[in-house]
Amino acid sequence: MKRIILLVSILAYSASINIYAQRVIWQDDFETSKGWSEFEDATGKAVVKNGTLIMKSNDGMSYFSRCKTNLDGNKNFTISAEIHLRYGMSQLVNGKSVGIIFDYYDRKNYKAFYIEKGFVWFIQIKDGVLIREEKDFLKNYIPDKKSREKNVPDLSIEIQKKGQNVLFLVNGEETLEMDGVIVESNRIGFIVSGGQEISFDNVKILQ
Repeated sequence: MKRIILLVSILAYSASINIYAQRVIWQDDFETSKGWSEFEDATGKAVVKNGTLIMKSNDGMSYFSRCKTNLDGNKNFTISAEIHLRYGMSQLVNGKSVGIIFDYYDRKNYKAFYIEKGFVWFIQIKDGVLIREEKDFLKNYIPDKKSREKNVPDLSIEIQKKGQNVLFLVNGEETLEMDGVIVESNRIGFIVSGGQEISFDNVKILQ
């Protein structure tokens, strides 16, 4: 009898884990564009080229590239991506930042996590106005190694949503955690600021 009870308990526990298990529902390795907004002019660029999304901004400017996905914002999800900095982590000095956008409607309505030198931020823009902002230290901020392996990302970033709680991870480190976050749009994107060129790769959404 005890064995039967134990077996039932194990099966029930396994079923509860499977309910919350996530699978990849959307991904992009940028071998071809899946609809990312692209442009290239004297002020900057966002282009899918050589298996990456390459974004460049002029000093004092911020540039977006976004893409429609099949994300369901009412459910839990995980968004992850790899970031390659042209000059390594030392590139992210004051005034230069890189971030990931979610719940994107347009340039006046979105949410984003972004990284500056040693800091992480959460911002929410509504009707062009900053209505929510949070900042914290990136505790394990590590400058460039003397020898950097080719094709190894400088940063791996991840957004995890559970209910209305959203957690931002950088290189596996849990950084900012925000509550009361509602996600309605299925469009995601990236933002680059401060006169720099950055490449993005291997974007995945699990749900």
